Amino acid sequence: MLLKKLTINKFRNIERSVVEFDRKFNIFYGQNGQGKTNFLESIFFLATLKSFRNSKQKEMLKWNENSCLLNCTIHDGNIGHELSVLFENNTKQLKIDDKSASRIIDYCKTFTVVAFCPEELIMINGAPDQRRRYLDRAVFSSQPEYLKTYHDYYRILKQRNHLLKQRSYIDLDAWTEQLAKSGAKLIFERSNYLAKLSEGFASFYKNISGSDEEAGLCYHNSSYRDSFAQNEIQAQLLGEIALSCRIEKERGTTVVGPHRDDIEFYLNKRLIREHGSQGQQKSFVMALKMAEIDYLGNMSGNVPVLLLDDMTAELDSSRIDHLMNFLVQRDMQVFITTTDKDSVPLPKGRECSTFLVENGRIV
Repeated sequence: MLLKKLTINKFRNIERSVVEFDRKFNIFYGQNGQGKTNFLESIFFLATLKSFRNSKQKEMLKWNENSCLLNCTIHDGNIGHELSVLFENNTKQLKIDDKSASRIIDYCKTFTVVAFCPEELIMINGAPDQRRRYLDRAVFSSQPEYLKTYHDYYRILKQRNHLLKQRSYIDLDAWTEQLAKSGAKLIFERSNYLAKLSEGFASFYKNISGSDEEAGLCYHNSSYRDSFAQNEIQAQLLGEIALSCRIEKERGTTVVGPHRDDIEFYLNKRLIREHGSQGQQKSFVMALKMAEIDYLGNMSGNVPVLLLDDMTAELDSSRIDHLMNFLVQRDMQVFITTTDKDSVPLPKGRECSTFLVENGRIV
């Protein structure tokens, strides 16, 4: 998959910019605070309709503006597509090839990206919701239909919590049945994705870290045990909710379900957030991204575009070398931000486009 052209209007500190790309490696460089990351964020938003900074939509608008337009041209094999997003007043208008896209699922199937940025490191040491957010985004990237599963569960959860808070228990059993069914599907999709990601993850960690340490992933859920069968997860989830009935009524909220789940990251069978060094944690996240790229590429037959924000600041030279070798083998398009373009060790024979960014403009 290749991004050929990017057009930005009134996004962050970018008034207007039109950039064309004809090479696999593309570097945005310049001093801090000039808007390098904003270019990568606009690409990520065009593909996923989300910010990798977890920003609200209004925060992505240029100061004192109430609308923003993003547009890109991509090539997926021999097929070209044009995507555009207009957002204003908390609404989004999506287009594919100049035709309105009414379903987010259809839109997000078109363009696939994977991002590695400093904010990603919080998934190691942050709260469980940070890891759930990463996992949900990753599943959605590989399976856009997952969005409906996600929204269905949280809609049901909201209604059930409302009943608990209001102490209105007449319809609670019916909503509990729906919650267990929808929650089991969510758990099943998350667990299934993580299991597939794990297949190549450990070897990627060894490659980028240059060590023999054993890295692993585990989906942690208290309501089921060693089961990937959706009906079994549903039954176990119902049982856990029943056991939590008294606590739920006291607290006025649902205390069991995938909204409370976590992913556990291990290194040599110990939690990396408790025992891993900063370098090990960075290697872990990068290995996750490598596994994600491989999985998406194998599943669709088309390697996603990779966005690397502030790469040379986040990774040491050894890890960068391992990463570059990986990228060359996948023959993928890469967009990098850095303060020093000469610090990026491009592979021999690989041409690169460089873009100097000053105050939100390519100069």
